[in-house]
Amino acid sequence: MSHLKTVLLNRAQLKQMVTEQAIKHIWLANEIGVSEKTLTRWLKGDVIRIRIHNLNKLALALKCPKEDLIATSETDAYPSEKNRDLLIDELSSDGFLYELMMSSKINLTVSLIKSTFHPRLPSAIMADFYIKLGYASLIHRQYKKAIHYLTQGLNKATSVADHTLMFSANLGLAITWFFHSELTKAHVHLTLCKKTIEYAGQEKAHFYSTFALYELYCGHFDDAMEAANACLNECLPGKPAIEKNVFKSTALQVLAACYVFQGDLDAAHHVCIESLSVANQSGYKRSVAVSKGYLAAIYCVRGDFEYAEQLIEQSLLLVNPEDISMPSLLGIAAYITHSTNNVTQYHAYQAEINTICPANTVIHVFASYLMFARCQEQGSAQVTTVPLSDLDQALDRLGLTYWQRWLHKRYA
Repeated sequence: MSHLKTVLLNRAQLKQMVTEQAIKHIWLANEIGVSEKTLTRWLKGDVIRIRIHNLNKLALALKCPKEDLIATSETDAYPSEKNRDLLIDELSSDGFLYELMMSSKINLTVSLIKSTFHPRLPSAIMADFYIKLGYASLIHRQYKKAIHYLTQGLNKATSVADHTLMFSANLGLAITWFFHSELTKAHVHLTLCKKTIEYAGQEKAHFYSTFALYELYCGHFDDAMEAANACLNECLPGKPAIEKNVFKSTALQVLAACYVFQGDLDAAHHVCIESLSVANQSGYKRSVAVSKGYLAAIYCVRGDFEYAEQLIEQSLLLVNPEDISMPSLLGIAAYITHSTNNVTQYHAYQAEINTICPANTVIHVFASYLMFARCQEQGSAQVTTVPLSDLDQALDRLGLTYWQRWLHKRYA
C-alpha cells in the first residue's frame, strides 16, 4: 500500500466511529491538520478517496487500525444514492454542463462528471458523460483525449441503440477531426450526422454551424452559406436548439467570411457586426473573441489597419491560450500584422502558431497561405513566406483542393 497516494475511504465506518466516540468535528479536523469543511466532506461522502498521510493521522486520532478506515469496494465509499442521483440528474441537463464548458470551466466540468462514474450507471448515462468529457477535452485542444472519450461514448450509445447520443458523439468526433486537421474523417462523421438528422434533437443548429464551417474551409462557399442559413433557421424563436446565440453567431461568422471571399465587403461587414452583437448576447467570451477576430480581418481587408489591430488584440485577450479558438485568432493576428508591416509582432504571432499548431494542420497551412497571397499582392518579400511548392503539397495533403486550384490559377 506504500506506493499508493490515496485509498478509498470507508465513509460508513468513519461516521460510525465519530458518532460512537462522540468526537467533535473541529477537534478531529485539527488533529489531522485539515479544515472542518474537508472533514465534513469525508463524512458526507462528497470525497471518496483520502490521502495516505491523512489516513494515518485519522487512524491515530480515532485510535484504530488504518485498515478499518479503508473501503474494500466503492460501494462503501461512494456518496449516498440520493446525492449521487441528484448530481447525475443535474449533470444530465445539457444546459448546465454546456454552460460550464462554454465559460471555459473545463477542469470543473471534468471533475463533476468523473465524480459520478460508477459501474452501476446505466449505459446511456455513461455514454452521455463520455461525450461531454470529449467536448470538454476538445475545447482545450486535447484532441487525442477527445477522440478517446467520444469514441467511448459512441460505443456505449450504440450498445443501447440511443440514436440521439450517437448523433451527438458523431458530431463531436466530426468537430474534433476537423480541428485535428483530418478533414476526410471529419466528413465521414458529418455525413453520418446528416443521414441521422432526425435524431439531432436540440443539436441541429450545432450541426449546421459545424457543417457550414467545414464547407467554408473546403472552399465550398455556396454549401457553406446554405448550411449557415439552415443554422440561423434552427435558431429562430420556438426552435428547440440549445445556446442559440452561440451557433447563430458562428453561422453569421461563416456568412461574413463567404462574403469576403466573394468580394462583397459591405455585406461581410454588416453580417459580422450582427455576429458580434449576437455573441455579446450569448455572454460567452469565446464567441465574442471569434466574432471580433473575423471583424478585425474584414477591417484589414478594407484597409482600416489601425482598427483591425485594436480588434484582434482585444480578441486575443478574451480567451485562454489553450482554448480551441486561439489558433484561428493567431492566424488572423499574423495576417493583420503582416498587412500593417508590423514585422516584429508578425513574427511573434507566427512563432506562437508554430508552437501550438504542427506544420501539417489546417490553421498552420492557412496562415502560410494567407501570408503567401498577401506577399504576392504587395509584390513584397519583406516577410519570408513558404515556397509555393511546399504550400501546394500541404494543401494537397489536407485535401483542400479548392485552395490548391486557386493557388495554381493565380500564382503557378
